[in-house]
Amino acid sequence: MLAKQLHGFFRHVDQQDYLGQFSLKGPSQAHFIDLADRLLANPPVVSREADDLYTILQNMAHFFRIIGKENIQLIKTILDREKDKIEDVAGELYLWLTIEGCQEELMPFSPPLAKVYEYAGFFLNTMGGRSYLFRRDSRSRLLVNYYAILIVDRANILGINRHGIDISQSIPQLIQEIESSTQLIHKENYLDRLKMI
Repeated sequence: MLAKQLHGFFRHVDQQDYLGQFSLKGPSQAHFIDLADRLLANPPVVSREADDLYTILQNMAHFFRIIGKENIQLIKTILDREKDKIEDVAGELYLWLTIEGCQEELMPFSPPLAKVYEYAGFFLNTMGGRSYLFRRDSRSRLLVNYYAILIVDRANILGINRHGIDISQSIPQLIQEIESSTQLIHKENYLDRLKMI
């Protein structure tokens, strides 16, 4: 079911006129799986980022270095044009990534949680990750922070929080931001889940 929903979103994107401005060599789903594989194979620095300026600068330019300017523009365009679908897609993607062993022909992408956790840590715990989010629209920023907290919480439960990321301060801050937001469709669900953690 999840695979069908995610695959359906990418098929919808493939049919949109705005995709024509980008030079994709095949379906958008295959393109995004390739981008995700590249990012997961080249994670950012999560611990001791502030030890030297070079590492901070590398982290701040992480996405540009790994996937390039055009792909960043592609992601921003989809986030902008598919505003009404992004929350549902983000929730489906989170479930897909955290259910162990999910693998279907419709969605051939199932990275280990330990690799996804590195990016959750990047967004919650580094200057590079935080500065990247501050340049995004508020809906995207809130959703990334929300799912990053859920992923680190899951890593805590599984005993794989190898960077020792503490989410106890991030949670009340995010609750406050979500409460004051008018951008989120499933606002109450997010607040309930954060308060449970």
